[in-house]
Amino acid sequence: MIMKHKSIFGKPSRAFILDLRRTVIMKKIMIPAVLLVAALTITPVFSSCADTLTDHKLTLGTYPTVPAANDILQNTVSANSGSPDMSQTAFGPTGTSEETKTEEELILEQQNKAWLEEQERLQAEALHALQIGEFYKDSVLIGDSVAEGFSLYAARNAASPIFQNLKFLTRVSYSVHNAFMAISGKSKHPIYHGEQMYAWDSLKLMGAKHIYTFFGLNDLWAGADNTVAKYIQYIAKIQQEIPDIKITIVSTTPIYINAKEEFNNATIRTFNAQMAALAAENGWGYLDVASRLCDSDGNLAKQYCSDHGVHQTTAAYRLWQAAFEEYAEAHLEDTQSDA
Repeated sequence: MIMKHKSIFGKPSRAFILDLRRTVIMKKIMIPAVLLVAALTITPVFSSCADTLTDHKLTLGTYPTVPAANDILQNTVSANSGSPDMSQTAFGPTGTSEETKTEEELILEQQNKAWLEEQERLQAEALHALQIGEFYKDSVLIGDSVAEGFSLYAARNAASPIFQNLKFLTRVSYSVHNAFMAISGKSKHPIYHGEQMYAWDSLKLMGAKHIYTFFGLNDLWAGADNTVAKYIQYIAKIQQEIPDIKITIVSTTPIYINAKEEFNNATIRTFNAQMAALAAENGWGYLDVASRLCDSDGNLAKQYCSDHGVHQTTAAYRLWQAAFEEYAEAHLEDTQSDA
């Protein structure tokens, strides 16, 4: 309340004038203060409302999604992948180049490559060995004591693929001359299932489809021509009993230089030549083992002879194995074409 002070002369007093000024000043101050307070009170309400509306609009998907900068760069590179100018961008290479690899990484990469190549080579060798072994499926080697030596070698090396399929029908002193003898205690027919049998009977029981015949060392006392005739008779009998059977002649191996036999290596060479020609005429196979075992004079080399006669060492039978493997190698295509 403004106090009214009058002077004794009827004019406003000085105190009145001062109170009036204070009142005006206070009103000027109060109005903006009230407005300021009102504004501060109303602002949070509008702000909260604005936030609520914004969240609602974003939830409804009103505003479009702006792609990230990395997505824009990736799309640009993909769109221009065919252009040589885009193989590298201002942001750096798009992939790891040889130049960015460390020396250790390059060495490791080369080692891994070499290891993979070696594994591929070993796998190819293993597969090829299995094919060689499969070639001798249902095959039987028939022969005398030297052939029996090969069967013993095969038993000691049974892990070799060819020995997992190649079978043996052998007997000490067996020959094409005594192959037709009546079965008795004195006969020399191969033993099969615990008893002597004619070879053709045993072959039928064995399911043989291909035979490899090794004869001569117990026959050539009768001469090359006589032995050839008996050999032909022997093969004819087997073919009569097993018409579709395949025949391969294995060459007769040489004897030691001082061997006490009724024939020599010249006779063996003549006999082998006749049998090779006979095989060619009749469509039979011919497997040459003999030439691998000869010394410079055509005799059985010392390192391949076990008894200064006709029998052979383990080193010799390794050459037999190699000969059989190479024979299969040369005829793999024939087997595949038959299949």
